[in-house]
Amino acid sequence: MAEQQPATVFVAETLQVADTVVRLLSEVGIPAEIITPPPPTESQPITGMTAASGSEVFEVRVTEAGKVAAARELLESTAAALAVQAVRQKRASRSGVVTATCEECGKSSEWPATAMGTTEYCPHCGAYMDIPDPDEDWSGVDFGKPDELTGE
Repeated sequence: MAEQQPATVFVAETLQVADTVVRLLSEVGIPAEIITPPPPTESQPITGMTAASGSEVFEVRVTEAGKVAAARELLESTAAALAVQAVRQKRASRSGVVTATCEECGKSSEWPATAMGTTEYCPHCGAYMDIPDPDEDWSGVDFGKPDELTGE
């Protein structure tokens, strides 16, 4: 893929997505345009004819250099909000029950499946307890060293 321009804030695979991003930016006063780079071409060895190769992409470029950073920040926060919304919708669509064990008292309790990934009060001891979500992987997260005073 060709090198992107500094003013390119988003690359879409469809014109509809690129147009939506341009409208979103326009609503907050950030002028942008859609650029379709020419597709790379390859020459056929036998016939010498050229044919387009690769997929077409649509670059969204901000037309005012001073607003590029604001556009990137808006798009990042919008993407994060959409990701959170997708997780919430997935959780809301779950059915059934899940069993979770309190780390404080060690007792198990049942929760609606929609509670997976949340923190609730233990019905036995009242401490906070996490209701695990099988879709979340915390194995790569560094939670730091235990507190020296409490040993936790």
